[in-house]
Amino acid sequence: MAMMEHEDISNENLAGHLLVSAPYLEGGGFYHSVIFLSRVEEEFVIGHILNHPAGMNVGEVARHTDIPECLYTVPIFKGGPVERNQLIFAAFARTDDKLRVQFHLQEEQALEYAEDPHVALRAYVGHSGWTPSQLRRELNDRAWYVSPMVPDICLEPDSSKVWAMAMRRLSPLHHIMSHAPAQPSLN
Repeated sequence: MAMMEHEDISNENLAGHLLVSAPYLEGGGFYHSVIFLSRVEEEFVIGHILNHPAGMNVGEVARHTDIPECLYTVPIFKGGPVERNQLIFAAFARTDDKLRVQFHLQEEQALEYAEDPHVALRAYVGHSGWTPSQLRRELNDRAWYVSPMVPDICLEPDSSKVWAMAMRRLSPLHHIMSHAPAQPSLN
């Protein structure tokens, strides 16, 4: 699976794609991140980091709220540095070789999905966000690679494998880059 060339990228076709961080991208909590672009508008782009688990579930942060107990086991991920005071529910439903993804679920929708064994439900604290021109600049600087959405990457239960999986699917060169040490200068 080849990555998209920057000339092919427009606001209209970025939604539903993955941003894969370059191996050297370290700032802002984006080191080895894979971001699902959930919303692309004229004024903003919103995504959620797929592979940065927060190490807790909804029940650990919501016990004194009105969130129903059946959502307590939903794992929480760090969605990004923007609006970290929000808890966003997302559903990942696999049908054959396709994946249906829905972010910003209402509580009632999350409850319905929680009962469906074919749906992976996640919660995200915050999200990642850019203006279109800011993201274009970062893409031109090669801080990110764009990839079509791949169900296996989005549903991989071991978050530590997600970035390398995404890099391997981009190209043979990216596969090699995925094995580079975190700090090549120390090699």
